[in-house]
Amino acid sequence: MDDRVDFYCARPDHRGAEPNDALTMHGERWAYCPAAKGEPHDWQPTGGMSLHDVKRIALDQPIRRVDS
Repeated sequence: MDDRVDFYCARPDHRGAEPNDALTMHGERWAYCPAAKGEPHDWQPTGGMSLHDVKRIALDQPIRRVDS
């Protein structure tokens, strides 16, 4: 792994009190769900953040959904 997480699950019910270290794949790219729950997810792009940064944001505030 190159420590690049391209997607973050923005589902409010997938927010955990303490972010986990579990990653999964979404479209052949690394994706992170703070609660390590199964489908369905609400994958939102991170812009290619490190796992450390994505977890820090998950603790501070949720990444808001980006509607296109």
